[in-house]
Amino acid sequence: MARVARKRMSQTWREALAEQAGAGAADVLADFDEAVAGGAPEHEAAYAALAAHGLLAVVDLPGDPSGSLAEADEAQIAPDDGRPAS
Repeated sequence: MARVARKRMSQTWREALAEQAGAGAADVLADFDEAVAGGAPEHEAAYAALAAHGLLAVVDLPGDPSGSLAEADEAQIAPDDGRPAS
């Protein structure tokens, strides 16, 4: 499992943070704004702000190390050899 900051393509990071934080949006957005003002890219600032408030989304990723080795092996994507798929 991985912890991630999530947003829809149609949302700004501020909109996504406000939606995810609910009643605690003011604090999360303050942390986000502070990080952005300090030079952090918005996606990194969003991750840090959500992490600080325990609001990161938990998702399963292919090859996640918390799964079995067999599951990780099955989840691998074969490299593109340049030939069209048959």
